[in-house]
Amino acid sequence: MSKEDKITVFGAANVDITGFPDADLIYEDANIGRMKTTAGGVGRNIAENLKHLDFEVELISIFGDDPLSHFLLTDCRNKALNITRSLYLKQMPASTFIAILDSHNDLAVGISAMQLFDETDDRQFIANLPEIIDSEYIVLETNFSSHILQAIVEKYPTKKFVLDTVSGKKSLRAKDILSRLYILKTNLLEAEMISGIKVQSEQDLKRLATYFLKQGVTKVFITLGKQGVIYGSENRVEKQSSIETKVNNTIGAGDAFVAGLVYADILKKDLQEMATFGMRMAALTVRHSEAVSPDISREKIEQFVQKND
Repeated sequence: MSKEDKITVFGAANVDITGFPDADLIYEDANIGRMKTTAGGVGRNIAENLKHLDFEVELISIFGDDPLSHFLLTDCRNKALNITRSLYLKQMPASTFIAILDSHNDLAVGISAMQLFDETDDRQFIANLPEIIDSEYIVLETNFSSHILQAIVEKYPTKKFVLDTVSGKKSLRAKDILSRLYILKTNLLEAEMISGIKVQSEQDLKRLATYFLKQGVTKVFITLGKQGVIYGSENRVEKQSSIETKVNNTIGAGDAFVAGLVYADILKKDLQEMATFGMRMAALTVRHSEAVSPDISREKIEQFVQKND
């Protein structure tokens, strides 16, 4: 197996508890609906998507030792995600994410309880970093602190780093490593927070993408929700429209998008094709009620891309 068949992901593994209301969401009331508990977390979701695309994936995360942590560990092992070099902490609860969806199956409100990542000593995680990473690509996300992200890019300087900025406040943790990133995936809010650029026009969108390229990012993709994605490399900045699809759950769409970018880049696709693969992965994902669609495969994503060309 070549290095291109192996991918290392540094990121969070959470337990996702998702609430689906039966009707329009009513705030300050007990809404009737259903709940679903699944394995999640940005890093774990990306890793599982890449596993569906037939890569050998190592997930390096932090795990606690309560019943929900055991649920996560079992899920990772059942899905053949290599987690052996993760950090395991005693007497710590699993990270959890509670999401309440609206009647359109989009996120209405969420609570992220990630004390496991916020309270772990950075030095402890950094000391646990493997000496050797046998993969060309390393995927990062900003559930880890800026100190940990900096330590990773310094320890493995020859790798192709792919980063997902996760959320507005946490996205700021990526500022100091922008120059080391091969692929950056972010969304409009996160990109505005990092850059300080407020987008009010199409020209501002191009200026926003150019900002990241000037910081040293090789390839940048800024997702715009229903407006599609703007992407760039060197002096090229372009925009691609979104696609229409049935939506059952938008959580995990961004994680699938990242996996699609990595897959397309390994296939040596150009920027426009990378954006297409990312959006098709996201579209396949939101059709399913879980954050990672079990229907994802190389065959299906290739068929979906060809069908929608």
